[in-house]
Amino acid sequence: MKFVKLTLFTMVWMMVLFFSTSHSIYAAATGDVLNKPEEGWSRYEANTPEITYLGGNWFRDNTGPITWTSPWQKSGTSLKFNFKGTKLRLISTTWWSGSSSIDVIIDGVKVDNFSLTGSDVAARKIMYEKLNLPQGEHSVEFVNNTPNYLFIYAIDTDGSLLPFKPVEVAPTPEPSEPSEPSEPSEPSEPSEPSEPSEPSVPSEPSEPSQPSGDRAILVVTMDNGLEKEFDISKKELASFIQWYDAKDAGRGASFFAIDRHTNNKGPFNNRKDYVIFNKILTFEVNEYSPK
Repeated sequence: MKFVKLTLFTMVWMMVLFFSTSHSIYAAATGDVLNKPEEGWSRYEANTPEITYLGGNWFRDNTGPITWTSPWQKSGTSLKFNFKGTKLRLISTTWWSGSSSIDVIIDGVKVDNFSLTGSDVAARKIMYEKLNLPQGEHSVEFVNNTPNYLFIYAIDTDGSLLPFKPVEVAPTPEPSEPSEPSEPSEPSEPSEPSEPSEPSVPSEPSEPSQPSGDRAILVVTMDNGLEKEFDISKKELASFIQWYDAKDAGRGASFFAIDRHTNNKGPFNNRKDYVIFNKILTFEVNEYSPK
């Protein structure tokens, strides 16, 4: 009897140990409900300012995910951000009106496509997952290819979330073909030693090149596709570039004021346009000299 009790106790203990160990090594997968991030992950809700939404007005009600506000959205709607780390997850849901084709672009390259079409379930689920990326900063874009909806509750990563800025991976150079070995040449006659030349005088360091022309047309393209055009002086252009370079290095104000000058319309003494650094996608400079 004592032996039977001991055996029964051992079996129960082994079962408890098995289930506790199995639970500890379990990792959630695509399609699983995940109400909070797993250990080693951080969650960023859909209203995190580092996430950029394109394509129109996005809206979140009291219970559902962020989505498009129009009765039926247009294809091309997208959301994007950067993050530092090696893995990410899109926490979203399925619905009958969810998009069936969403492209995933990481570091400027399309890597996947997934769907949010499915049963009407307002649950926080892992709808997309990407693992084993190289350690470092990555740019991520989710682009909708259909007129159905793109939903988002949150983004999970193993690092920090950052404002979107394109990250492009340098292409791997193709190995060159080995050249044919050349035949050894005949040894040449030793030449007479030449007279030592006079040491050259080091030249003065050159000044960095300055923009040519007296004025410039500065075209700033914003991340929503809007282009802003300014006719400015050489000095104003230099100030803008100096501000942009400083902010890109993490210094200075987040905005830059550009005077509209002769484009001042209306009964105003002065009009300035303030451009926001993290909203600038690219800018173009066309220099000219007035006649």
